[in-house]
Amino acid sequence: MDRWKTRFGFPETQGAHGFLLVLIIDALGSGMYLPLSILYFQITSGFSLPAIGLTLTIATICTLPLTLLTGSLVDRLGARNIVASSQFIQCLGLSGYLFVHTIPSLFTMALLVTGGARMFYAAHTVLIVEIAVPTQRDRWYGLSGAIRSVGIAIGSFLVGLVLTTKDPDIYRLLIAFSALCYLAAGGLLLRLVNPRYKKTKQAKQARSETVLKDRVFLILLISNTTFPLCALMLGTALPIYLPQGLHAPAWILGPLLIFSSLLTISCQTLVVRVLEPHRRTRTIGIAALTWCISCNLFVLALCIPGTLIFPYLLLVVGLHTLASLIYTPTASSLVAELGGPNRRGRYLATYEFSWGVANALVPVLFTTLYAITPALPWLILAIMSVISGLTTLWLERQLPAQAVRITR
Repeated sequence: MDRWKTRFGFPETQGAHGFLLVLIIDALGSGMYLPLSILYFQITSGFSLPAIGLTLTIATICTLPLTLLTGSLVDRLGARNIVASSQFIQCLGLSGYLFVHTIPSLFTMALLVTGGARMFYAAHTVLIVEIAVPTQRDRWYGLSGAIRSVGIAIGSFLVGLVLTTKDPDIYRLLIAFSALCYLAAGGLLLRLVNPRYKKTKQAKQARSETVLKDRVFLILLISNTTFPLCALMLGTALPIYLPQGLHAPAWILGPLLIFSSLLTISCQTLVVRVLEPHRRTRTIGIAALTWCISCNLFVLALCIPGTLIFPYLLLVVGLHTLASLIYTPTASSLVAELGGPNRRGRYLATYEFSWGVANALVPVLFTTLYAITPALPWLILAIMSVISGLTTLWLERQLPAQAVRITR
């Protein structure tokens, strides 16, 4: 591996450039679509925001079980086939968006798009395991997260330009381009040779209930549900907490979110490299401590003078983002090792399911606690982070050695 790759935490990509290109194209497609997911229908179809939000939420909830089903499909059919299928399904759904004029048609196409996304997130984590050198899985997960952040940043920039116009055709053009990205990514993926570390011999398939019988994994999964809540809370809470709770100027929200994205893009692989020598459970404990500190600092922001609020929030958002950079690739690698080669799809899909549950809970959790007092959501998350971090450390001795530490 080149010296600069080692220094900045990039994985060895020799023989995997095609798969890397697939991740880049897919991230660009996601980046184009996600920022427009609600606004597009308001502009092109004239639906009200409550109707759009309710329809998309119901579609999202309906597709949650698909994540668990995908795990079994990955173990039987292989990650590459499922990832490509998910991209084709998202392409079909986004193409259907171009012809949506009724709420039922919106719901149908949203089912395809969200269902394809569920399948992708559950399967692509296994695909990375099959691509990566076993000792560099953490780096590949970090690189994948950085690539996705770049795609979303590019998409957000283009959407910002589009917001200056109300021309529905420009919105349709971006959605069509996003659909083409998914089509290209899926087609390219199927044309590539099999991943380097794909299991070639099908072992006897583990029964579906095996995951549910793994007591240690279930405790780890339940305790770690706190961390997706922390990671997702930032984007949900800040648009309300800043102007209403802190009475901060509205203009600071954009720079704070951009700063968070830039940290992810520029520092994710470097953070992984720094943490590689340490046990994954200890790394998750560090992430828990960092989230606990950042959540408490969000509470203290209520006492910060207005003249200092922007630099103070830059620090807090930076800490909160750093915790995500520490946790996300580490947890994915830990779960991948726990599953082993024959159950990896089920284990990673169950882990991704916890993110889906957290995504559904965050709006309700925040709004309910915020209605009591603005500081309460952050205080609850701080307490939950400590409990979850200590639980992970307590489980360390019960986890396999190869899952806890990278073996070279």
